[in-house]
Amino acid sequence: MPPTGLHPRGAPRPTTSHAEQSLHRALATGLPSGWTAWHSLRVRSESGWEGEGDFVVAIPDRGLLVIEVKGGAIEVRDGQWLQNQRAMDRAPREQGHAFARLLVRKLEERRAKSTPAFAIATAFPDTPFSNPPRQGDLDDAVLGQQDLPYLREALEAMRERLFPSGQRPRDSRWVELLHELWGESWTPRLVLGDRARLREHELVPLDQQQLEVLDKLRQNQRLLVTGGPGTGKTLLACEMWRRLRARGARPVLMCWTKALASALRASGVDQAFTVRELAASLIAEVGIDPQDGAPPTEWSAETWELVPLYAAADALELARSRFDAVVIDEAQDLSPNDWELVRALSEGRLLWGFADDGQGFWRDRHVPKDCFGAEFELRERYRCPEPLAAFADHYRSREPTSVPPPTGVPPRFSSAPPLGPITAIDELGVVRLPSATALEDYAARELQKALAEGLQPHDLAVLSLGGQLKTELCARDRIGQVAVRRADAADAGAHVVADTFLRFKGLERPLVLVVELDRGKHRYDVRMHVALTRATVRCVVLATREEIEADARLGAAG
Repeated sequence: MPPTGLHPRGAPRPTTSHAEQSLHRALATGLPSGWTAWHSLRVRSESGWEGEGDFVVAIPDRGLLVIEVKGGAIEVRDGQWLQNQRAMDRAPREQGHAFARLLVRKLEERRAKSTPAFAIATAFPDTPFSNPPRQGDLDDAVLGQQDLPYLREALEAMRERLFPSGQRPRDSRWVELLHELWGESWTPRLVLGDRARLREHELVPLDQQQLEVLDKLRQNQRLLVTGGPGTGKTLLACEMWRRLRARGARPVLMCWTKALASALRASGVDQAFTVRELAASLIAEVGIDPQDGAPPTEWSAETWELVPLYAAADALELARSRFDAVVIDEAQDLSPNDWELVRALSEGRLLWGFADDGQGFWRDRHVPKDCFGAEFELRERYRCPEPLAAFADHYRSREPTSVPPPTGVPPRFSSAPPLGPITAIDELGVVRLPSATALEDYAARELQKALAEGLQPHDLAVLSLGGQLKTELCARDRIGQVAVRRADAADAGAHVVADTFLRFKGLERPLVLVVELDRGKHRYDVRMHVALTRATVRCVVLATREEIEADARLGAAG
């Protein structure tokens, strides 16, 4: 139930009517105990007609009283109502009756269990009188200036005159609905599903702004584009590939993450591969067997490290006959051997690279700047909400970028924005687990909550900070009752993805859950930075007390 008394309490809603202001002041001290009154209650019908009650009063044991206020000097001459010597457009009670009927219908629409009886009163706060008007419908239903100092008594007497004493409302739900219709408070809240859809629409003009970068840079034949997460690098890489294809070229788009390559092919970039995926297919076509007949799924890490070199040496002619332009995304993650294939394939040809040194996971991998003739830095961050991106900056690497410079030349550090204080933000949630064994239950609960708020399975990702051999939660086929897929699964686009942060690099989803923090202690900050910046709407970190104590940033944000 709403609090009894006058609403608003301190002053009336904005109005130029001195009469309404006077009645509000009188009601502030003269409203009978247990009654509730609202100034300026507005409603709208299904047909579009709108009405306003100057004051609406709930009398709990009787019903609803609508008080229509008329200011100035009021009188009647020759049957015509005058206000300050001018004829009124409508008689004082007509507007009140129309509004009361509309208000009762509104209560019925809001599913009031029963609607109260109602009566109409008219107040002339600027007009004192000893002789009330004799018009029949105004009998016992008029308040004048002389009543304001004794308003409590006047209203209680009016209650007895206008409402039958034996007709009581059957319940009090209607009082609560009146307060709801008046609208005391409103805190805007957008459920996750609606936030995700709104974010999609917001990104369309931002994408267009990013694409304009290509128009400025397209004359460069060998260009490295750098930028933090969410600055549009993958978007520009794909668009560059499409523009090259439209010009009749035969471009290849290479990256590091298998899941990203699969997603790019699904989006129409049909010549998108990981560097090693492409290298393996090339050497297979020329008959090279790097590991004694074993299938690629069984190759050792050492074999995979050598595959790009085999392709650069023995399958280069095949590769150069198939592609005549190279676009590289995730360039910071390529190993020196990967770059040997890139160098050989792009020699004398167009080469564009896109990189973010701040998300480089391997300390010994750097973008060889001698491969490129020019460099351009993207500074505007679009994909990740800025409050979340600012929090993720606290994990961003400040280590030197690119290949170590010559002796005597100071290293160039990543251009991460200056760090501000850590505060709680709506785009980040920190869920404290009672124990590590509760992780699956809590993760399942967060997924179900997101689905209940309108997100679809393809909007969700669960990312472990551990590696493939360390994660337990993200190695399962279900989390609770929710089916999940690995990031590179053929049907990942229709399901919740559960995978490691590294295998999800380059991808994004509206809601990301970050889990298993203690399984990713090596280069923890980089892992967390990558995971946080995969979210386009919100990120939720599920952590135990020990994990939060080990990372004071989470404690400050949660």
